[in-house]
Amino acid sequence: MPDRNVTLRVQSLRESARRTRRLATSLSVSADQQNLIKFAEEQERQAAELERAGPELSPVVPPVVEVQIQVQQQQQQETGPPANPDDDPNMKK
Repeated sequence: MPDRNVTLRVQSLRESARRTRRLATSLSVSADQQNLIKFAEEQERQAAELERAGPELSPVVPPVVEVQIQVQQQQQQETGPPANPDDDPNMKK
Protein backbone atom coordinates (compact mmCIF):
# COMPACT_ATOMS: atom_id res chain seq x y z
CA MET A 1 0.00 0.00 0.00
CA PRO A 2 1.49 3.39 -0.97
CA ASP A 3 2.48 5.89 1.68
CA ARG A 4 -0.26 8.45 2.41
CA ASN A 5 2.02 11.35 1.46
CA VAL A 6 2.76 9.74 -1.88
CA THR A 7 -0.93 9.15 -2.50
CA LEU A 8 -1.71 12.79 -1.71
CA ARG A 9 1.09 13.96 -3.99
CA VAL A 10 -0.21 11.77 -6.84
CA GLN A 11 -3.72 13.15 -6.37
CA SER A 12 -2.37 16.70 -6.27
CA LEU A 13 -0.38 16.24 -9.48
CA ARG A 14 -3.37 14.77 -11.29
CA GLU A 15 -5.67 17.57 -10.12
CA SER A 16 -3.13 20.14 -11.21
CA ALA A 17 -2.85 18.47 -14.62
CA ARG A 18 -6.65 18.60 -15.03
CA ARG A 19 -6.71 22.30 -14.15
CA THR A 20 -3.80 23.01 -16.47
CA ARG A 21 -5.64 21.33 -19.35
CA ARG A 22 -8.77 23.38 -18.64
CA LEU A 23 -6.70 26.55 -18.59
CA ALA A 24 -5.06 25.61 -21.89
CA THR A 25 -8.44 25.47 -23.62
CA SER A 26 -9.12 29.08 -22.59
CA LEU A 27 -5.96 30.47 -24.21
CA SER A 28 -6.09 31.93 -27.69
CA VAL A 29 -2.43 31.48 -28.64
CA SER A 30 -1.73 27.98 -29.93
CA ALA A 31 1.87 27.94 -28.64
CA ASP A 32 0.67 28.75 -25.12
CA GLN A 33 -1.94 26.01 -25.31
CA GLN A 34 0.70 23.50 -26.42
CA ASN A 35 3.07 24.54 -23.62
CA LEU A 36 0.37 24.07 -20.99
CA ILE A 37 -0.65 20.72 -22.42
CA LYS A 38 3.00 19.57 -22.29
CA PHE A 39 3.16 20.72 -18.67
CA ALA A 40 0.00 18.78 -17.86
CA GLU A 41 1.46 15.69 -19.52
CA GLU A 42 4.62 16.06 -17.43
CA GLN A 43 2.54 16.29 -14.25
CA GLU A 44 0.65 13.14 -15.22
CA ARG A 45 3.96 11.36 -15.95
CA GLN A 46 5.30 12.36 -12.53
CA ALA A 47 2.12 11.13 -10.87
CA ALA A 48 2.41 7.77 -12.64
CA GLU A 49 6.07 7.43 -11.61
CA LEU A 50 5.24 8.26 -8.00
CA GLU A 51 2.41 5.76 -8.01
CA ARG A 52 4.68 3.00 -9.33
CA ALA A 53 7.56 3.76 -6.93
CA GLY A 54 5.33 4.76 -4.00
CA PRO A 55 6.34 2.18 -1.37
CA GLU A 56 10.08 2.64 -2.03
CA LEU A 57 9.98 6.40 -1.58
CA SER A 58 10.70 8.13 1.67
CA PRO A 59 7.85 10.26 3.02
CA VAL A 60 7.35 13.51 1.16
CA VAL A 61 6.92 16.67 3.24
CA PRO A 62 3.72 18.35 2.15
CA PRO A 63 4.31 21.77 0.53
CA VAL A 64 1.93 23.31 3.07
CA VAL A 65 4.52 22.93 5.83
CA GLU A 66 7.08 24.87 3.79
CA VAL A 67 4.58 27.66 3.13
CA GLN A 68 3.70 27.90 6.83
CA ILE A 69 7.37 28.28 7.74
CA GLN A 70 7.84 30.99 5.10
CA VAL A 71 4.80 32.89 6.39
CA GLN A 72 6.07 32.73 9.96
CA GLN A 73 9.48 34.02 8.89
CA GLN A 74 7.91 36.85 6.90
CA GLN A 75 5.75 37.84 9.85
CA GLN A 76 8.79 37.92 12.11
CA GLN A 77 10.69 40.06 9.62
CA GLU A 78 7.77 42.46 9.19
CA THR A 79 7.32 43.05 12.88
CA GLY A 80 11.03 43.82 13.35
CA PRO A 81 12.73 44.36 16.69
CA PRO A 82 10.87 45.98 19.59
CA ALA A 83 10.87 49.78 19.62
CA ASN A 84 12.28 49.84 23.14
CA PRO A 85 15.28 47.54 23.81
CA ASP A 86 14.04 47.09 27.39
CA ASP A 87 10.96 45.31 25.99
CA ASP A 88 13.07 42.72 24.14
CA PRO A 89 13.11 39.46 26.14
CA ASN A 90 16.23 38.35 24.24
CA MET A 91 18.29 41.30 25.42
CA LYS A 92 20.36 40.65 28.53
CA LYS A 93 20.28 43.26 31.23
